[in-house]
Amino acid sequence: MGTWNTKINGNDAFMDIYQNFFERYNQGGNLAIISKQIQDDFTEMFNDYENRNNSLLGLALAQWETKSLAPEILKQVKEIIQGDNDISLWRELGADQKVLSKRKAVLDKFLNQISTERDKPKRRIRPKFEFEMIELISVTAPDNKKKFRICEEYVNKKYVHTSGTMEWGKYEAEGVFHFTEQGKYVSVKWADSQTLEVTHEKGIAFTWPKNTSYYMGDEVSVIYIGI
Repeated sequence: MGTWNTKINGNDAFMDIYQNFFERYNQGGNLAIISKQIQDDFTEMFNDYENRNNSLLGLALAQWETKSLAPEILKQVKEIIQGDNDISLWRELGADQKVLSKRKAVLDKFLNQISTERDKPKRRIRPKFEFEMIELISVTAPDNKKKFRICEEYVNKKYVHTSGTMEWGKYEAEGVFHFTEQGKYVSVKWADSQTLEVTHEKGIAFTWPKNTSYYMGDEVSVIYIGI
């Protein structure tokens, strides 16, 4: 177990269960369904000899904080703590008596905490949604009536896709292509006001690339050139 962190949340198994529970909870999920999904999705951890205890403790705390602590989960946690199941496991894994005493005190305090129902469920925190667009290329057509932009798009700092968009003025735009392979080479140039050439790295998987883009009688042909 490496360094002995005796805190109730001081291990990866506990945090994996606890954090995954609240990710679903904060998205508005039904509590009974969330608990079942967690146990189904993390079956291996709940059945693993070394990770089972911490997995159950993580689920128990998440359920308690949301006022959904299932009787069978509380029963299993009591067996783990009152029967010294967890302490025996830590002793088997090499913890000394000083560490075991600290862990025992933490477990007893935890059981006492979850044995009394919480007054109010933990508030759902609305998931953060931050959209960011980073412009890579912007080229205006010779007639100055439109321009083509290539941008990388991110949600909560995570790359989503690269998009190519034809824009007429400030408010009119049409998506021409996008792909989900960050860092791939792509460039564009206007052959003339009605022809756009897209030069790209071979192998890019464009999603529904358009060969024409049209607005108010102004039609542009889009030519793709793989190199």
